[in-house]
Amino acid sequence: MRRWLWGELVTGPGWQLEATAAAVLAAVVLSAASAVSLEKFPGFAVAAQADVVHVASNPLPILNRANSANLRPRTAMTNRDLTFTLWDVEHGVSIWIHTPNGSNHWIDLGRTPDFSPSEHVGRMYRVADIDYLVISHPDADHLEDLPQFKATFGDPRALSRNKSLPAADMFGQRTFQYQKEYADLHNRFTAAIPREESPTNPDYNGGVRYAIHSLDHGTRVNGSTFLGSTAVDGNNTSLVVMLLYEGVLFVCPGDIEPLGWRELWRLHATSYGTLIDGARYRFLVAPHHGRKSGYCKEMMDAIQPHATFISDVWGASETHSAFRRDPLGVRFRSGDTVKYYTTKRAGRIQVAVSAANISIDQYDQ
Repeated sequence: MRRWLWGELVTGPGWQLEATAAAVLAAVVLSAASAVSLEKFPGFAVAAQADVVHVASNPLPILNRANSANLRPRTAMTNRDLTFTLWDVEHGVSIWIHTPNGSNHWIDLGRTPDFSPSEHVGRMYRVADIDYLVISHPDADHLEDLPQFKATFGDPRALSRNKSLPAADMFGQRTFQYQKEYADLHNRFTAAIPREESPTNPDYNGGVRYAIHSLDHGTRVNGSTFLGSTAVDGNNTSLVVMLLYEGVLFVCPGDIEPLGWRELWRLHATSYGTLIDGARYRFLVAPHHGRKSGYCKEMMDAIQPHATFISDVWGASETHSAFRRDPLGVRFRSGDTVKYYTTKRAGRIQVAVSAANISIDQYDQ
């Protein structure tokens, strides 16, 4: 096991570490410009097709739960840390977030033939249920652990996914068990969740602030071309999740590629930018496993990560050099500076954040 604690970080031009409490706790405001189709639910704010989430004085847009599900009461805060764990699932993504008041959130469900993060967390950490599941996009390397997830935890209490995708893209031919179970979740999770019970409400989850957006399948992007097309599909429909706690920002962009990021940023720069501006330290899970197709200079410039987290398997594909070269760097008391962490060689990555301290652990499962 390797464990690091840091006292100061390397910063880039224009970035200040002395973020005030007001800046750190600033609300996320949605950009007025939006290309997503909107649907209204009685008594609540307008919700986007892609389950857009923001934190503001108005009610949160709707997440979905199963029609028969009830959410349990939550306390506002405890003295616990937030822990962010990126599991080593080789070519895949699986992220477990344990919030300060004991909520459990999960982003994507990658696994290997020999290791299920869901089974591991249920057995080793004695977690019995998951409050919130986000599926960035329904490729196998982001979804294959769903059957074990269901066997371990049952249904999540809330679900976010991009609902604009055609059924063939969401569920394939329903040949595999994870496709069948994803179709079942998608079809059952249609009920609205009010703001006071939303897992993305910081008053409900222990102080974690979220911004989540995505582009609808088929969105036309004016003035941009990528691989000969201006229509958004595939990886570019990924949900891009940002979460902020105690001035530490985590960015989880799925497999989004440059075309999708540029358009998403054009539409939602205010929402994402508020969290970025409120962060003293910023960590980016490299899009598309750090590969060339996922690198976008505009994303790196907007986020200015202190470090990237690369989730991939050794020898499968080359990591784009910018994900290792361009982060600002985490400077440790020892004098060492680290710009990236990778699961290719050193196992899972876990960051613990409290009001007084931040630590990074990296070790085998």
